[in-house]
Amino acid sequence: MNKILFHPVLVPALALLLLTHACTSREVRFQKLETAYREGDFETAYKGFLDEGERGRAEAQHYLGMMLERGEGTPADPVAAAQWYLKAAGQGHAAAQNALGILYVTGQGVARDPVEARKWFETAAALEYAGAYYNLGLLYYLGEGVPEDYEEAVRWIRKAADEGIHKAQLSLSMAYLQGQGVPQDMVSAYMWLELGASGGEPEAEAARQELAGLLTPEQLAEAQQMAARWRSEHGAR
Repeated sequence: MNKILFHPVLVPALALLLLTHACTSREVRFQKLETAYREGDFETAYKGFLDEGERGRAEAQHYLGMMLERGEGTPADPVAAAQWYLKAAGQGHAAAQNALGILYVTGQGVARDPVEARKWFETAAALEYAGAYYNLGLLYYLGEGVPEDYEEAVRWIRKAADEGIHKAQLSLSMAYLQGQGVPQDMVSAYMWLELGASGGEPEAEAARQELAGLLTPEQLAEAQQMAARWRSEHGAR
């Protein structure tokens, strides 16, 4: 019988090829789990994410946190959700850091601690996670875990609004309406309501219709021009 021996030079290349194939197969499997989640097959998704999460994959750990928080594919368990978020957050997963911060604000699954919440929001914000910008702004607005500071609140909320977070656009419009952290400016308020409403924020739509009745045609035209300029600079978000 003829024996076929691997050439010594080919062995490392073959090992690399097998490793690449294994990694590719694992990525394909993970994408299928994400599809199952999006399509509402939560039981399949949860089992698969649990396997990946236990292997240390941060994205899976974040999914596990979400599913345990919401009771998707498994009974809701906020304590376990916080633990999975913490695992992912420790690996630099910005969405998990933000989610963990929210739990510390609400006291779900962890002892309520706005200072700890601020730490996680700041960590996620340093990774340019837009939702964390907004949440930091709310902390400064409410004086939770930080001194109350409307100007700092507006600074963070504006960063989120410029990233297309529609709730932040609504909040920024309210700041302009009330003159909190910024000079009162009805035109700027309408501009941000216009952006929030076009993004599907229902409260922004209702407020926009109400504010429109208080502005002159010239003011409305100016606000709409400002909104169009913002879309041109930031893209439709």
